[in-house]
Amino acid sequence: MFNSRLKTHHSAMAEGAKYLKGPGVLMDVLEQKNSTNRQPATIYIHVPFCSKICSFCNMRRSLQEPHSNYGDWIVEEIRNYGSYTSVKEMVFDAVYFGGGTPTTLDKEDLRKIIRALKECFRFTENAEFTIETTVSELTEDKIAMFWEEGVNRFSVGVQTFHDEGRRQMNRIGSGRQAFEKLRYLKNAGFATVSMDLIYNYPNQTVGDLMEDLKKITSLELGGFSMYSLINMKETKIDEAQGLKNDEEMFFRIAETMERSGYRFLELTKMVRDDTYKYIMNRHYGADTLPLGAGAGGSICGLAMMNPIDLREYQTSVAEFGNRKGMQMHPAYKDSVIFKGDLQRGYLPRNTALYKDYEAYQAILSKLLAEHYVVKEGEEYRLTHKGIFWGNTISRELAAMTQ
Repeated sequence: MFNSRLKTHHSAMAEGAKYLKGPGVLMDVLEQKNSTNRQPATIYIHVPFCSKICSFCNMRRSLQEPHSNYGDWIVEEIRNYGSYTSVKEMVFDAVYFGGGTPTTLDKEDLRKIIRALKECFRFTENAEFTIETTVSELTEDKIAMFWEEGVNRFSVGVQTFHDEGRRQMNRIGSGRQAFEKLRYLKNAGFATVSMDLIYNYPNQTVGDLMEDLKKITSLELGGFSMYSLINMKETKIDEAQGLKNDEEMFFRIAETMERSGYRFLELTKMVRDDTYKYIMNRHYGADTLPLGAGAGGSICGLAMMNPIDLREYQTSVAEFGNRKGMQMHPAYKDSVIFKGDLQRGYLPRNTALYKDYEAYQAILSKLLAEHYVVKEGEEYRLTHKGIFWGNTISRELAAMTQ
């Protein structure tokens, strides 16, 4: 049914220009009295610094030491948002420090950012605070600080424990060192520990993959994100192995880890006890407050992207009242939930979005007949085959919406 597989949710949606209403001023949005009657929101904090660039990465980051004032700029940005009653009355359910590598920041910079968040914003009782990190940047003193400040989830960029694979990906340290750091963090016992796994990279064997899975299982990690290597012009690694190998390795992961007690939380994530509130809230259309250079998000229908250039970002913090964004049509949230359903492994519930319902029914019949989906009650759940092709299915269905 499909010949080319999309591997990322970024490729899974149709053109979004139809949802644009035009420029908007952030201050006008924040001063709206009715802006607080919403579901719990999330916060994304971007730290665009790395001590080493991975060969597979094309994210918004740079190879440099963090600017000495970067933590202060983020704290100032937090206080700027917190000065508005509408933001003070919002309730946040999750914070995600992403990058780049957030743990390149000094321990005390990270501490004061976390404290400023808790001082200026309201959080749900069991709010999730996630730190994305590499093994080499996650020092024992930083782990102790995160425990003191209430961080309760880590997403660790391991990618593979196989030393040759780590060399290809330009990772720091050996697979043994990565394993021991994860074990230390897991034994600390105060946070959910998840890791990233890349598979189908050049010359990786099924045996190499199975060894990675065995280590994840032995560590009893809360979950792991699984990414088939994507060939991108901006990256330095050789091309991934072909579609046949990609599919074989995916099914090995799915079947092996389900036998070990893991389940799919979304198309590229399997979990044992990781609820990953940040991404699940976003799948349900929650607002996301963007903090830091290069951070993107949306509040009350205003989509924003902070400047990635540090000087421009500093200026945008100092001149906070001049910040602008792009107003989105209310239907945009419906499209986010539509995509979110698919990322969670289900066909979208809101079938009213399809321009031609009969055409959708025809595709649904094919998906059922070829076992991409199965019906469970009133919902259609993706099978392993459907999850493998999930982003491709998402793109096909999104193209059919109004």
